[in-house]
Amino acid sequence: MKIVILANDDIPYSGLLSYPVLKKFANEISGIFIQDRILDSNTTTLGLFNKVKKKSSLQFAIFYAREIINYKIAVLIRRIFHMNKHSNDCYIETNANLGKMFGIPVFKIEGSINDEIWLNKINKIKPDLIICIRYAEILKNSLLTIPNGGVINFHPSLLPKYKGMAPIFQALLHNENEIGFSLHYIDEGIDTGKIIKRQKIKTEKNESVSHIAIRAHVVAGYELLSILNNLKKGDKKTEQITQDNGNYFSWAEKKDVKKFIQSNKKYIELRSMDTCGWDCLCAGPAFYIGI
Repeated sequence: MKIVILANDDIPYSGLLSYPVLKKFANEISGIFIQDRILDSNTTTLGLFNKVKKKSSLQFAIFYAREIINYKIAVLIRRIFHMNKHSNDCYIETNANLGKMFGIPVFKIEGSINDEIWLNKINKIKPDLIICIRYAEILKNSLLTIPNGGVINFHPSLLPKYKGMAPIFQALLHNENEIGFSLHYIDEGIDTGKIIKRQKIKTEKNESVSHIAIRAHVVAGYELLSILNNLKKGDKKTEQITQDNGNYFSWAEKKDVKKFIQSNKKYIELRSMDTCGWDCLCAGPAFYIGI
């Protein structure tokens, strides 16, 4: 099986999601394509901050920025003090550096992955499967139709609920009893493709958005590994969803952020960086599901 990875190293926890797959399938991954900006090629970091500030409030923009910075600090700390260990899968790095470590070609995208130059490069690879690791750009049909095995994506909600932006924030805001993630095929809609696997995660009392996100990424990495193993055996099962079409959210509204804060809910906390920086993978996936 020939695999191509589309990844974004500016989005927190993407390396947690990709590590198990990169380690196990390095010889079958023909390239990792790294997105050049956090959202799209035309949006700078400051531009995104101002966009979130205008739409969702200054407080939400600060939440979002702190989460990104905390993750980058955790990655840097582990790198400087040689805390990453392949032996027990306790490894937190960028996708670009993981690719180099495992001998996988890494391509830094300039512009859009939908541009002809990148479509041609991926077409020449002739991948059987493309995997999106927190890739933040909408993929056009010209890319989706390249691999015979489709394009797999991770989304941190139990689809079809909470499609779109900030799904864990929205789930906590709406007092959901069940929070989790989905691994699904991408179609031309947003988070609407066939679902391969959904996994519920037991949440703790007053657990923050960022802490739940870390646990979801860790468990999803191992679930993605399991899915690839099944695909190699010819198992292409998807889940049959009987409920309605769910719901979709863009950036959080200011009134929702205010309600979230007034309800004493947490977006980010210091222990999120501690967990991510020191022991997030060492406890094993069962710990993060809550079983």
